Amino acid sequence: MSNLESAKLALEAELAHARQGFTHYQSRIEALAKTLVQIAEMDGDAAASGSTAAAPKRRKKTRMANAEMPTQKQKYVRASQGASELPFTGGDYWIDLVNAKPQSGAAILHAAIDKLGFTPTRQQVQKRTNRLTFALRALVESGNTQDSGSGRERRYFKK
Repeated sequence: MSNLESAKLALEAELAHARQGFTHYQSRIEALAKTLVQIAEMDGDAAASGSTAAAPKRRKKTRMANAEMPTQKQKYVRASQGASELPFTGGDYWIDLVNAKPQSGAAILHAAIDKLGFTPTRQQVQKRTNRLTFALRALVESGNTQDSGSGRERRYFKK
């Protein structure tokens, strides 16, 4: 492999890592902003039940919270973009997707995506793929499922 090819591969890997970090921090920013809005709402409720002297403060915070709140369209776009918006995949989630008929990892991934109920973004599919990889390995090691074959020919099935 030439130095240029090595440099190209290193830059592509760094770019992928930076994009992944950007996605992480973007979802973190959204979560923190949402928490701030909830705190402002709770603080507003506490001020309303307290004295009337706190009323101007409450109105100011409410205005700030409303100004920062996204529109309905923005909420939909953000919810479909954040990888953190994926449902919980612990417990029996992956076990329920594996059945007695041998299936490839890709078939199980498609079943998991269909189970979401919405069209995921590329980052969400990648995150789901990463979760699937570790889950299938853990299921086979724990004895809850069996596998046969190797590489792309590997099939997973329940005992």
